[in-house]
Amino acid sequence: MNNRGFTLMELIVTLGLLAIMTAIAVPATSGWRKNAQHKEAAREVVSVLRRARSIAVQQNQSTTVTIDLTNRKYTLAGTDTIFSKGVKVESKVAVGDAWAQNGTIAITFRPQGTANGTIFVRINGDNNLQVRVDSTATGLAHM
Repeated sequence: MNNRGFTLMELIVTLGLLAIMTAIAVPATSGWRKNAQHKEAAREVVSVLRRARSIAVQQNQSTTVTIDLTNRKYTLAGTDTIFSKGVKVESKVAVGDAWAQNGTIAITFRPQGTANGTIFVRINGDNNLQVRVDSTATGLAHM
């Protein structure tokens, strides 16, 4: 007798185990994806601020980045870019200030690479995803 293949019971057990593993993995993956999306948004803010500073220095002209908190977008060099869905952006201008979730905030970089002030931008209320543009002395943006 030729015993090739699987029995119906073996297939049912295998499919059941796969279903259980998928049910466990999907929620974990979902949280990981959201967290990665939020980190990417914070990196994007740092990148845009650094790009604006670089443009100001290279073109020897002041360059402004405007972040529209209400509409979840930012503007650099006349180009609007919308943050990914589900990303909440907050900002403030001083350490002791409350986080603003509406309105706009702008920072201007000068040809020397300095900024017109200090700003803080936070993604989804996570202090680990906080971006800061240093005071007028350096104009450096970092997380």
